[in-house]
Amino acid sequence: MQKVHSLFKYAALLFLFVVQEYFIAYITYNTVGFICFQYTISIATFMISRKFALITGLFTPIVINLFLYNIGEFTPLFCVLSCVAVLFVFQAMNAFLDKSFTVQLYRYSGTLILISLLTMNPATGTFTIHFYTVAKFLKVFLGCLLIIWFSYIFFREIEQKKNRISELEYMKAHDKLTGLYNYREFRNNLNTIDESSDKNYLAAMLDLDNFKKFNDEFGHDEGNRFLESFAKKLVNYMRRNNDTNVTVYRFGGEEFCILIKNTPVEMAHIKLNDFIIFLQADKYKTNSGKEMRVSCSAGISDARKFDSIYAAVRAADDALYQAKREGKGRVVTNNIGDSLSLRSMVSDSAQ
Repeated sequence: MQKVHSLFKYAALLFLFVVQEYFIAYITYNTVGFICFQYTISIATFMISRKFALITGLFTPIVINLFLYNIGEFTPLFCVLSCVAVLFVFQAMNAFLDKSFTVQLYRYSGTLILISLLTMNPATGTFTIHFYTVAKFLKVFLGCLLIIWFSYIFFREIEQKKNRISELEYMKAHDKLTGLYNYREFRNNLNTIDESSDKNYLAAMLDLDNFKKFNDEFGHDEGNRFLESFAKKLVNYMRRNNDTNVTVYRFGGEEFCILIKNTPVEMAHIKLNDFIIFLQADKYKTNSGKEMRVSCSAGISDARKFDSIYAAVRAADDALYQAKREGKGRVVTNNIGDSLSLRSMVSDSAQ
């Protein structure tokens, strides 16, 4: 259906709906002696797609009246009243029904039972109050419970499928150890930024100092535990007062990348410098109880100074290595647009 013209697709769907509605009227009339459950598909449509709900709702009384015409029980007044009633009911549903899946099934169930009981049709041209007996109401109520059970299975499967897709999407975009965005997502975001030609970004590369020595002394399990701790501290510190302008990625190993939007490079430099000071003061405690003073080095570049966001990332990486060469535990800013190709701003504590 996705490959055909939209007009044909809608016509085919409408045809299938009309056939099903006619079948519902036929089968219920010939099995229980009256027409019921005719709005089941319309209500389900309302829960799934508001776009087609009113159309299916209006076509339901039209099809039912077509069936009544074929069995010789059609009345124009009933046709008009049923169409008006549909408009009223669906407008009322739209007023109180939200899109939260948590309550969808409950409201679907209540709406199905209420409308099914109210729209029991004796399929006769003359109205009689004696038609509405307890036995008939009970039949419709039990039928609604059966429909609700199958609907519950259907809705639950949809919800589980959505959750599985969300989990897979999360796993595809996030680093398993730290929970940060991974290198794959980093490249995807760089492509998006490059295509939009938006250069209002800063790129920052961070690398833990002497991490290999830490791993050799305490083991890789402790190293992974420290990486988790570092990632959490970095995200919390960088996002403080920056809201959603900061995105942190695990670039690989002990190296991390940060993309910062709408922030002056001087402010970002100060914030990274403060983070390094904070990291050195906030000693890491190993499982064995030993406290370690750790640090990291960082390089920053301003994408507005470069031809592309990719060039800015490479410049930030060059600045990171420059920080390593200058003694580690510091921040270096690399802007080729400045008078000096590499301007090093070193924290007082590093000096």
